[in-house]
Amino acid sequence: MHIIIGLIGLIGLLVGIYYFFVRAQNTVYIAGEMADMAQTALGAARRFGFRRQANKHPVECIEEPPLAVAGLASAYLGLDEFPTEEARQGLIVGLQSELDVSMKEAEELSVLGNWFVQECQGPDPAISRLSRKLHRLAGPEGLVSAMGVISHIAKQSGTEPSKKQIEALDEIKQIFKV
Repeated sequence: MHIIIGLIGLIGLLVGIYYFFVRAQNTVYIAGEMADMAQTALGAARRFGFRRQANKHPVECIEEPPLAVAGLASAYLGLDEFPTEEARQGLIVGLQSELDVSMKEAEELSVLGNWFVQECQGPDPAISRLSRKLHRLAGPEGLVSAMGVISHIAKQSGTEPSKKQIEALDEIKQIFKV
């Protein structure tokens, strides 16, 4: 009887060890995937000329207008409480057509734009900060590009702009002195 209990205990121990190793392998795999994803995002940022500087807000490090346009359009989309998949596709299509980039580059710009919005602590402060940055980088031409992308978002979503989005458009116009 004591031999059977010992065998059951040994089997239980082996199952526990096996479970631990499987979980550890999954953790290593997930960590590797996360590192690859971070490298992809960093590579995309570098391809678009973005270099983060110490002691400086990421938006202030933007040197290329397309990055500011993508961030501003992402912030506008983020002001909608429940953006539809069509509106998200409108952002990508708008970036592709207005900035004359490939679909893959437009998707990467969309991801970077969302990151800028997150770094600004949400879409409301991002609208102000990214509008000012775009105005400094590109002047009135930047507004034309941004409004082109925003109009694609509006067309694709098929809904009226929310109150926050209308207020954001007014703020953008005020910053660009239109």
